Amino acid sequence: MSGSESVTPGSLIDLLRQRIIGAISTATAPGKWRVVVADRPALKIVSSVLQMHSVLEQNVVTIQLITRNRQPYPDMDAVYILVPCADSISRVIDDFRVDSRTGELQHRKYARAHLFFTGALSDTLLAHLRSSPAARYIKAVAELYIEYNPIESRVFLTTPSEQPFYALYSPHALNLVSRDLDAAADRLLSVIVSLGIRPYIRYYRPLSSAPYEALEPSLMSGYGTATACPRIAESMAALIQQKLNDYYSHESNTNNSTKRPETLTPSVVIVLDRSVDLYSPLLHEFTYQALVHDLIDLDGGNTYTYTLESTDGQSQGAEAELSEQKDPIWKQLRHWNISEVSQTLADKFEKLLKDNFGMQAAKQVSESDRRRLEEVPQCLTINDKRAAVNLCQLGIPTDRGTVVVYIAGGVTLAEMRSVYELADTLKRDIYIGSTHVITPRGFLDDMKSLHLKMLL
Repeated sequence: MSGSESVTPGSLIDLLRQRIIGAISTATAPGKWRVVVADRPALKIVSSVLQMHSVLEQNVVTIQLITRNRQPYPDMDAVYILVPCADSISRVIDDFRVDSRTGELQHRKYARAHLFFTGALSDTLLAHLRSSPAARYIKAVAELYIEYNPIESRVFLTTPSEQPFYALYSPHALNLVSRDLDAAADRLLSVIVSLGIRPYIRYYRPLSSAPYEALEPSLMSGYGTATACPRIAESMAALIQQKLNDYYSHESNTNNSTKRPETLTPSVVIVLDRSVDLYSPLLHEFTYQALVHDLIDLDGGNTYTYTLESTDGQSQGAEAELSEQKDPIWKQLRHWNISEVSQTLADKFEKLLKDNFGMQAAKQVSESDRRRLEEVPQCLTINDKRAAVNLCQLGIPTDRGTVVVYIAGGVTLAEMRSVYELADTLKRDIYIGSTHVITPRGFLDDMKSLHLKMLL
């Protein structure tokens, strides 16, 4: 791992980064040069936690996109990082093409192939690989289980589609629920495997609930006519339990497990859905992070695009990424009350001016502009230390093990903040994940869209 990238204890970002770097660096002999080949979804996962130079530092000559025409490196091994799909498998086989009549090698892009898949590889695709002419050149096949998006050290997303809230709750999207829940369960499985836990699964079932097959469109057409809520959390819990069973069975059969299940620390995954609490998404927090999301449109949820005027009067576009990996001040202050943040930023600004003589000579900031950071009403001061989940009532020990809270249908910024407070108070690893992050305005937009008929 690059020395420029700091490590946070218990961080999902660091866990994902370590799994990727570990696969790349150990695929070939130490000191030997290699090529990394990835498809677009896998490359997106890699780039979310690693910068280009961090990958190249692992004796990597170049990173190639598998869907493009690529320069061959027949004297070097290739490390493939791919989603487990038929298209990627076909492209790997095509990289080691043989003559169909003679069986002799016709084209070879790399010396050997080391295949790493982002998720579980099906038996059908594995059999296709084994029976292909490329099999003799494949040195290793492994599943990394990295199909999740860690947006913060203790927060992850398993976004299954462009409109996850609509797909889960709209009466016009009943045919999409199973697809989205299955995709989200695959991604949650990746989180569990990355954490190295064998958890108990707990889930939420509404008092008035019914399985999806019982909710006919006729019962869901119109507001106030449905008498039961779909069992989203229960369905999700059943899916993840089945996938966990399949995973542990596979690991046992292949002797890949590094820890016996009985030696693992007791852990739990709590599966909820947004119907457990419909009020929190409507409440505005007065933390720095919440106000930024309320007031600014962020591209991708964390990038602010603005216009910067240079010293010669020219305007140019600029971007600021609010990321704990790239912005230590954001990481420090995001969960603070805005009144505390304003005072801290004002103090940092004053210190910067005092420590930098050049800035003192060139500053053109009026006293009134400087005081704007401090003009926050004291009434914003809050002290909300309530836990996101009452662990004791769920029968979960609070002195050991890992807790993963998953909320299908959206997680609020307040719930994200509370997980950090819980982890700090209980001195244990606690994480929270969801299909997406919701703000008060976004939640209202999601609710308004439920009656629409969308093509997804």
